[in-house]
Parts: sequence; structure tokens; C-alpha cells
Amino acid sequence: MANHAFIYFLAFAMPGAFGFFAFSIYTRILSPEEYALYSIGTSVSFLIGSVSYGWIRFSVGRYQAESPTANFLPFLLVCYAAVTAFLVPVIGISSWLIKSLPVAAVLAVWALTMSQALFDISQEIRRARGQSVAFAEATIGRSILSFSFAVAGAFYFFSGAGLVFGIATGFAIMAVRFLVKNRTWLLRHTLAPTEVKRFLAYGMPLTLSGLAFAGNSTAARAMVATLLGASDAGQFGAALDVTTQLAGIVAASVSAIVAPIAIRACREGGAAAATARLGDGAELMLAALAPATAGLIILAQSFGDIVVGPRFEHAAQVLIPVLALSRAIDAFSQYYLHLGFQIIERPTLQVLCGGATLIVNISLAAILLPTHGVQGAVYGLLIGDIVGAVVSFLLLRMMFPMPIPVHALARVGVCTALMVAACAPLAHSLEGRPLLSLLLVPAAGVLIYGAAAYALDIARIRTQSVRVMLSGAKGQLL
Repeated sequence: MANHAFIYFLAFAMPGAFGFFAFSIYTRILSPEEYALYSIGTSVSFLIGSVSYGWIRFSVGRYQAESPTANFLPFLLVCYAAVTAFLVPVIGISSWLIKSLPVAAVLAVWALTMSQALFDISQEIRRARGQSVAFAEATIGRSILSFSFAVAGAFYFFSGAGLVFGIATGFAIMAVRFLVKNRTWLLRHTLAPTEVKRFLAYGMPLTLSGLAFAGNSTAARAMVATLLGASDAGQFGAALDVTTQLAGIVAASVSAIVAPIAIRACREGGAAAATARLGDGAELMLAALAPATAGLIILAQSFGDIVVGPRFEHAAQVLIPVLALSRAIDAFSQYYLHLGFQIIERPTLQVLCGGATLIVNISLAAILLPTHGVQGAVYGLLIGDIVGAVVSFLLLRMMFPMPIPVHALARVGVCTALMVAACAPLAHSLEGRPLLSLLLVPAAGVLIYGAAAYALDIARIRTQSVRVMLSGAKGQLL
């Protein structure tokens, strides 16, 4: 599991590196107002895509993992075409009715929504079939293309809409490449009517889940823009983007391998087999998520000085620590706890958790934004994420208790505490030298956390390394 998770980590980390570099460029080229257009535009695109197409992606991830040899592609394309045929006139009419929306922004959001949905469906097929290398190649290729086109669009147009168009182009090229490469699948429909019915029954409620979860960050961005203005919305969006990206890279890389293995284990060996796999996955996810979150909190000051553009610097330094914690909790809920709802095929409960998070977030933001400014939106997100995680845990306890390995959690806590105890004073001593801080503090953190994790056998890293060395030595002797 750890080997596959490492491949998936590379698949998400390399695009993430491009993303951080691009983030630094965007915040220097675009004004806070134009960055707000980009930030809200991509968030709205994600919301529309999650509500309209998310059910297709979640369903194929669930049932393709259960039956890796089944060919879902023709049926998925029919679903995609039907949703698109409905969505295009809806977006067109909505943009016509809302006269204030720039045409370029509407077209950019439309392009990103359609292209990302098709690409995500292709990636979900690869992930569910355990094709980790192909998944990584496609993700990295898409990132390079989107980065290239987006930076070119930002330089040429100096607009958020041009940037969104560039990102959409990368998604479109890689999605079409998948279809061309797998064109022989298009004429081989292997699903029985009962499987189609099961697919639709599971997927349809997830449209509401997409609305709840994608609407969480979208609502926060929109409320900041409405109550505080485009400039504050751009700065809030920048801090939210970078923290969401980091937590997503770490959690998605682990979940990409844990989810299909647990689903397949449940089908073949029942709940006990799935629980054993999920326990290993929980330890691996916590072992990766905790130090990454702590590291970003420690380096928020230096990150703002070096990576973020001057007009976004102060907001990033102030907002990143709390947002990093918020996004880590949200990632753990969505990428780990909600696997339980997928395994027992209860998507309506997932909707309930998302609804609780969204209601708390919107309510607190409405109360706190007028008095606390952008920080009010940050606190609303954090408390909403905590409530969502607690609701998810309590609902699952009644039907499919997700394992939370207490001893593993304690070991991860000890390793993270040792890293923080060493890195926080180091970062403080390097205050005023942000570049040196960004180089030395992460290096020290990796060494200290890695040594502690090896000593305490986090995610069985020491056990597996010893086993590999013994196997190699045995092979040489033979």
C-alpha cells in the first residue's frame, strides 16, 4: 500500500509543485481583484462540476474498484453527454439573465467545468483499476500543460479569465488523449441493466453531496466578495487556494490507493477485511497529513515573504495558519471518513454531513464577517469543518465504524511534536531571512520527522524496509 501511495503522492505532488510556482506567478501578475475573478471562477466551476458530474466520478470510483475488469466507459460517456446537453443551455440562460457577468469569465468557467469533468472521469477509471503509473503520467502531463497555457494566458491577458482558459486547455487535451488511447473500449459495453440501475441509484444523491462540499469554499469566497469587496476576496482566495492544495495533495495521494483496496476487500472478505485495510490507510494518511500541516503553519511567515506576491503577502501570513488546520480536517473527513459511506453505499448520509458543514460555515460567516473581516470567514470554515468531521464520525459509528487507530495516532503525534519542537525555534531564529528559512526548516523537519517515524515504525516503514533488506540479502546468498 505504501509503494502505491508513494506513486500517487508523486502524481499529486509534482502538479502541486507546479501549482505553488504558478501561485507565486499569479499573485505577482494579477491584481487582487483579478485574482478574485480567477479564484471565484475556478471555485464556481468546481461547484458546477461537482453537482453536475461528480456523481458520475464517485459512482465509477465505487463500482469500477469493485469490478476492475468491467468496461464502464461507453455508459459514462452517455451520462457525460446527457449532463452536458442539459448544462450548456442552463449556463447560457443564467449568464444572459445576470447581465453583470463578463462573457469571457462565463466562457472560461464553462470550458473548465466540461474539460475537468471528463478528465476526472478518466482518472477515476485508472485509479479504480489500480493503474497508478498511468494515473501519475496523466496527472503530471495535465499539470504541465495547464501550467504552460495558464501562465501564458496570465502574461498575455493579465486577467483571471485568461488564466482559467489556460487551465481548461490542459484538462481538455489530456481527456481527449485518454479517449483516443482507449478508443477500442468505446464499442464494448459490458454492463448489465442491474449494474446500470445500481450505478444510478448510488450516484444521483451525490449531486447534493457535491453541492454541499463544493459549495462550502465557494460560499465563503462569494460572501467575502459580497460583504468585503473583490480585493479582500482575492487575498482570502489566495490563502485558501494554497492550503486546500497542500491538504488535497497529501490526502488524495493516500486515498487514491486506500479507497479501491478497501472497497474490493469489503466485497471479497466483508467488513472485517475492509476495516483492516482502512486502519492501515488511516495511519498512513495521518502520518502524512499531520507534519505537512504543522510545517505550513510554522512557515507561514516565510511563505508569505517569498512565495506570495507583495499585494497578498500580509493576508497569507495571517490567514494560512488557521486555514491550514481547517483544510487538513476537511481533507481527513472527505478522503478518509467518507470512504465509509461509499463502502456501505449510503451516499445520503454523506450529503447530510456536507449539509451540516455548509450550514455552519455560512451561518458563522454571516455573523463574523461584519465584525472580524476576512478572519470571520476563516473561523467559519474551521468550525464548519470540525462539525462536519464529528457528524461524519458519529453517523458512521452506527453502521460502519471507521477505524481510528489510537496507538498509531499517538505515535504520529509524538513524531509531529518532535518536529515542531525543533523546527519552530529554528524558524523563529531565521526570522527576517525567509529564503534561508524555507530551505533549512523543511530539511530539518523531514530529517527529524523521518527519523522519529522510522524509530516508532509509523505505517510499518521500519518493518517493510527491514523486510526488503532481508529479501535482498537472501537473494544475494542464493
